[in-house]
Amino acid sequence: MFDIEKGSVEEAIMILQNLGLKVNEYEKTNSMIPVEKYKELLEFTIAVARRTGEVTDTIDEMMEDIEARM
Repeated sequence: MFDIEKGSVEEAIMILQNLGLKVNEYEKTNSMIPVEKYKELLEFTIAVARRTGEVTDTIDEMMEDIEARM
């Protein structure tokens, strides 16, 4: 097993990969993902990424761009 620093980009990537595997398994047994579940997954993904200092600024900029376009 790897030693991964808590709050690092590597930890965020590992968590997101695990989420991807879970979503793939879910897709095999369910034809649709409810909007609420998709939003929860998106919010969780953003929260995981925000834990890593290097990507927080980029996420904030992207969210500001999205909000400005809405």
